[in-house]
Amino acid sequence: MKKLTIMTFILFFGILGIPKIIAQGDDIITPMAEHLTNDEKEQIDRAKDNLAKGDKLEDQIKEEDSKNQKALSKGGKKAEKKSVAAKALRVQQALQYEKGYELIYTLYSEKLGTCVFAYPEDETKVNDLVEEATTDNASAKRKMKEIKGLNEKDLKKKIEYAKLKSNIESAVNLYISSIKNLIAGYAIFLDQETKKQLEEEENRVWQNAQSEGTLQSYQAYLSDYPSGKYAGDARSQITTLEEQQKRKIEEDQSRSLQGDIIFQVQIAASKVKLSKAKISTFYKAVNEVIEKNYDGWFKYSVGSYKTYDEAKKMVPRLKVKGAFVVAYNNDKKVDILEAIKKPK
Repeated sequence: MKKLTIMTFILFFGILGIPKIIAQGDDIITPMAEHLTNDEKEQIDRAKDNLAKGDKLEDQIKEEDSKNQKALSKGGKKAEKKSVAAKALRVQQALQYEKGYELIYTLYSEKLGTCVFAYPEDETKVNDLVEEATTDNASAKRKMKEIKGLNEKDLKKKIEYAKLKSNIESAVNLYISSIKNLIAGYAIFLDQETKKQLEEEENRVWQNAQSEGTLQSYQAYLSDYPSGKYAGDARSQITTLEEQQKRKIEEDQSRSLQGDIIFQVQIAASKVKLSKAKISTFYKAVNEVIEKNYDGWFKYSVGSYKTYDEAKKMVPRLKVKGAFVVAYNNDKKVDILEAIKKPK
């Protein structure tokens, strides 16, 4: 699933510095496009139509500003009186933008409100973003209420052109900020699926390591997840096993193995039997996989090698996280270290 990226809003400035939104391909619309239903897309189309109507007023605004450029450069009451038509157009433009932004904000807010979060920390982050979005949206509405309340007399005498433009720009930026926060929140929701997949993969690798309970199996886990959620347990087990191994060597308790030793590469283990479909999610050649049942575990391995070194070379080639070498003597599971030490 495609992730949302950090938004860079496509804004550019008119002659006098008021941002003009480009409705088509705007970054407050495009990142969400593939996640919308048909009904939601219709609402976005209505929003884009409002934004486009606001854009169309820009040429008239520029024309008015051009006519009044000389007076505006001098400032004063005369300039403000001459700018009434331009001010009125600015207000009309702002109202169209407000309609568009409100449609987008409402849609994204409702959509985010239906999301279910598997991770409490993600839900907390999203709630913070929603709170920021709500605050910015409310501030934008307050500014727009003041702008909408201006009558012709106000446009002539009460509010200066520069102040009006500043207020509109501030409202626009607040609307964009509120929508941007909602998009960021939805991106966090989408990331949950990736987190679930990664978590499931790590759990599989850890189960595989636990099923063997050897130095090699825990080291294989740490190789892939040095900072994983089971890393502390893996290191603790390694310390215990190293101490046991040391005592075993010191006491010379290794037994003599009879018959041929076969080395295989174990790729998974589970308390329940895995289907071929499940195995294929991490190893495609499912027909090569050998299933064994030991110590309450279903263990899955591939290959059959006469030496440990041959099997070890195959581990990276299989490209399965957490894979490691195991040994069997007459089809019975044996300690890997004893198998390696057995005279050829």
